[in-house]
Amino acid sequence: MKRALLIALVLAGSCKKEAPHGDLPPASNWNGGGSAAPAAPSNPHATADNPHATPDNPHAGMDNPNAGMDNPHGGMANPHGAAVPEQTPPRTPDKLPDGKLAIGPYALAVPADWTVKPITSSMRAADFVLPGKPGAEAELVVFYFGKDGAGGVQDNVDRWVDQFQQADGKSSRDAAKIEKTKFGGQEATFVSLNGRMVATAMGPGPAVDKADQALLAAIVDSPSGPYYFKLVGAKATVDANAKAFRAMLESIKVR
Repeated sequence: MKRALLIALVLAGSCKKEAPHGDLPPASNWNGGGSAAPAAPSNPHATADNPHATPDNPHAGMDNPNAGMDNPHGGMANPHGAAVPEQTPPRTPDKLPDGKLAIGPYALAVPADWTVKPITSSMRAADFVLPGKPGAEAELVVFYFGKDGAGGVQDNVDRWVDQFQQADGKSSRDAAKIEKTKFGGQEATFVSLNGRMVATAMGPGPAVDKADQALLAAIVDSPSGPYYFKLVGAKATVDANAKAFRAMLESIKVR
């Protein structure tokens, strides 16, 4: 009896002992027996690599290759199998010692009041925003699709022209001015056209429908394949920069 009572007293004493302060793991580590809780998985739809949540979203806004100012194919899918654009780290053309900019194989003089816009697409060689009043924006994008380009010259010209409608119902192909020339000793095609710009979206992005727009564009050969210079935007702004655009093309030198 005495032995049983002694054992009971010992057990009761041990139950009253408190765990020393600091022996419990931090609250953030209580899961998993004291090991740190695993971090929540990153959101695959909210990262820099999300093609639907970045400045190069191909389905939204100015960078929509199927509907908008930077569509080299006139609002249509490229039937010539050009690769899908890939996102790249932001980059701008290098400035050469003589003050010209290096764009692909060319050195050329860009007007000082044109703003260089960093590019983040593998199919862009350069991007410039032209000075203009609010609501009268214009932008020049230089595209490069590889040595074989993006189809024939006439195919690309037709796609650009087909983005425009004329108020009098006249065909934009009849209204367009198309010139065969040379820039920097390279064969080139120069296109100019005014009208209402209408481009149908091929993806979920918005279509484009803007009045009083203008296009100045050139396809210029090079030893590494054609480059596509597409300036489009409000007619007033494009017209004000027409001479400067032509002078820029005439300044081209193959490096």
